[in-house]
Amino acid sequence: MFLTAILIIISAYIIGSIPTGYLIVKFLTGEDIRKVGSGNIGATNVRRILGLKWFFVVLFLDALKGFLPVFIAQNVIKSSAEIIPVLTGLFAILGHTFTMFLKFKGGKGVATGFGVFLALAPFSVLNCVVVFVVLLFMFKYISLGSIASAFLLPVFIFIYGESGEYGFILIFAVLVAIFVIYKHTDNIKRLIEGTENKFKFKNKEGEK
Repeated sequence: MFLTAILIIISAYIIGSIPTGYLIVKFLTGEDIRKVGSGNIGATNVRRILGLKWFFVVLFLDALKGFLPVFIAQNVIKSSAEIIPVLTGLFAILGHTFTMFLKFKGGKGVATGFGVFLALAPFSVLNCVVVFVVLLFMFKYISLGSIASAFLLPVFIFIYGESGEYGFILIFAVLVAIFVIYKHTDNIKRLIEGTENKFKFKNKEGEK
């Protein structure tokens, strides 16, 4: 069982490391997404290059990278409370943000973290989705929705009692929230300065 757990955790890092946004943009345009727009490999920057459709494709795939390993851990390792699924989720997020395939430089972990907590604390995540969508439609900033959702995730987990038997899920959520907010430091500065790019719900003419 110990070896199985280690294998799942290592696999989570490898799966999380798959740079979906980078690969899709490279395959479809030949461009290096790290040299375009914000330079991030996530869905928001993919949208700037390929349009709204591919934003949702990359968002789904990045979330799946988090959800799938945790779901497998929950159903294979059933005798270790929530610690193995939590560690699995941690390594999936680390894989996305420090991908082994791009010299350990990756995305900000929001979509992959969403997938992880969708498996660990679904009710709390659904509340975060509502917060994210409301803020996105009100202010049109992906970063603002991401920061607020990350901040509120531990709060919702506490309210809904999804902390886990030993509280590992709540502790993990607090650490992830701090990490996500830290990764958005530049976005926070731009939000304060009023220079942050707004999300566009419609493609420009000529975009896919």
